[in-house]
Amino acid sequence: MDTKKIIKNIFEWFIYIIIFMAIVYGTPKILVKTLHTIYPIASITSSSMWPALKQGDIVFIKGVDAKTEVKIGDIVVYKNERGFTIHRVIQMDENTLTTKGDANNVEDAPIAYSELIGKTVNLKGKLIRIPYLGKLSQIFMK
Repeated sequence: MDTKKIIKNIFEWFIYIIIFMAIVYGTPKILVKTLHTIYPIASITSSSMWPALKQGDIVFIKGVDAKTEVKIGDIVVYKNERGFTIHRVIQMDENTLTTKGDANNVEDAPIAYSELIGKTVNLKGKLIRIPYLGKLSQIFMK
């Protein structure tokens, strides 16, 4: 190989690395601003929402500010002592809402609307999820 080809290859790899870093660093920043939450992406770690969500799926989360933005049937995200719960809303009261995993036999304890982080993003009524990508984050988080 001549020197020009080597320099060209190094330059191309440098550009690829810059683009990759911009995507890795920039995508979450863009999603935080676009989806109005500091937690715009979540990895599904259990099978409690099967078949709608499968273990290892990635979902996008849109921030919600008021209970008027949530309705029965929405899949919501809230923080608990073990991390996050991503379950479907089955009941709404004046100050609390109750969720349940689609594959679970019992409902969750009611939570205050202020505990909500957001709800999953849908496109034309269909849940947006990326299968298997969450498995990568689960491997790196262990």
